[in-house]
Amino acid sequence: MARPASKEPTPRQREILVWVKAFIRDHGMPPTVREIGDAFGIKSSSVFHLLKELERKGYLERGELGARSLIVKGRKRVPCGCEEVPVVGRIAAGCPAEAIEHDAGTLHVNKEMLRGRGGFALKIVGDSMVEAGILDGDYVIIRKQETAEDGDVVVALIEDEATLKRFYREGEGVRLEPANSRMQPIHVRTGEFRIQGKVVGVQRHIDRFPQQMRW
Repeated sequence: MARPASKEPTPRQREILVWVKAFIRDHGMPPTVREIGDAFGIKSSSVFHLLKELERKGYLERGELGARSLIVKGRKRVPCGCEEVPVVGRIAAGCPAEAIEHDAGTLHVNKEMLRGRGGFALKIVGDSMVEAGILDGDYVIIRKQETAEDGDVVVALIEDEATLKRFYREGEGVRLEPANSRMQPIHVRTGEFRIQGKVVGVQRHIDRFPQQMRW
């Protein structure tokens, strides 16, 4: 009878995992495949294979928002009625910018918010959504989906650069509208962008409220 495959990393896989964690700690973002290959003197194809095995064994996850999309997974106890979602990095609430993904911990959210779909969280950088109550430094909870209704706040990926905006259909394209009267909308044609998910919640530390919003 064949023995079940081990879920423990091999020495080489463990070496890669330790190096990735150290890189994230030292640089505040995950390494690219090329950077891993350069560090270990191996080809990108070999790096992909090692990362795929670590993902299969539950140690890593590949994100969807750019080249730096490694997420180091960990296991925590989740409160009843909640689901744990990874904080996968930061996103621009302004002009599109590279979404930096890395292991930045997790948040617990009500399962009903995700409706049985996957989810993730992002830290907001910028002030283009302040009039929607989404402030610089907030964490937004994203339900993964590829479609949206007019008026939804979405994570939109434009040529591998991501931004957070309200979504509106407009002729043969869409308008990505900021919630800041000082900023201009972004117009893109259908097929020139992808929706990564819809914002379903915002989390903020209470001591971060602006003075005029405190009670």
